[in-house]
Amino acid sequence: MSSTVEQAAAAVPAVGIVPPAPEARGRVLPTFSFAVGVLLVLGPLVASFVARIFVSRHGTLLFAYQGVLKPSSTHVLGTDAQGRDVLASIVYGIVPTFEIGLLAGLVGVCVGTVLGVVSGYFGGLVDSAIRGVADVMLGIPPFALLVVIAALWGSLSVIWLGVAIALLSWPLPARAIRAQILSLREQGFVVMSRLSNRNAASIMFLEILPNMLPYVTATFVGLVSGGLLTAIGLELLGLGPVGIITLGSMLQSALTFGAISQGIWWWWAAPTVLLVLLFLGLFLLSLSVDRISNPRLAGTRG
Repeated sequence: MSSTVEQAAAAVPAVGIVPPAPEARGRVLPTFSFAVGVLLVLGPLVASFVARIFVSRHGTLLFAYQGVLKPSSTHVLGTDAQGRDVLASIVYGIVPTFEIGLLAGLVGVCVGTVLGVVSGYFGGLVDSAIRGVADVMLGIPPFALLVVIAALWGSLSVIWLGVAIALLSWPLPARAIRAQILSLREQGFVVMSRLSNRNAASIMFLEILPNMLPYVTATFVGLVSGGLLTAIGLELLGLGPVGIITLGSMLQSALTFGAISQGIWWWWAAPTVLLVLLFLGLFLLSLSVDRISNPRLAGTRG
């Protein structure tokens, strides 16, 4: 009798306990990744503006304090060999670092998107010309070319460094967006727009492009990350903006003065940790946008 009751009870589904559907888990993952990514990217930037109320720019001047002071209540992150407060350098160096990445991403994605849309929509000679230029630029190592440009130019400002990186990074997004346009231009809504005698610019940028905004956003995040990485590489070679403190220039100074070998860990550790968190945040943002724009990716988890 008891076994019969147990079997009957086991057959009755538990009330109120419903396992989450795979689709629901797929939606939660990109939302969580996006929130963490935004926190890691915007958190330090917002904190730097707030910290300026308490941290003076005087600490970023050469020999403002005694050099190589360990972290203390007076200097929370210590000072470097040139007498600059490390915390002040980070507070005032985050914004120029962000500016380079944002310029590289914004200009790069705008140029790549426009050329990719035009190339894919019109085809023919226009497509061949744009693809030809993109193929030539893809055959040139962009970092090596930037090293030559920076060496010949002498010193690139934050703005020109971001623009230079962007103008060498548009071919990849242009080719990818062109491939998307080739599949979208034969869709029904595009054909109907053509039959309605709408002009090409209106069809490209008001009908087709809005359907690609998630993909363009993910491309923008990737270009920002790549632009930051390229800028840091140039700064480590001593080819970054002169007279402007960035996280990359802090690492370059630490390497030049042998901070690692001398055990001045607070000099290089703080900007390194901050950059790692920044790149992690950008990765999570890109991942979440990819999963939102392509629901099939969300279904691969769980």
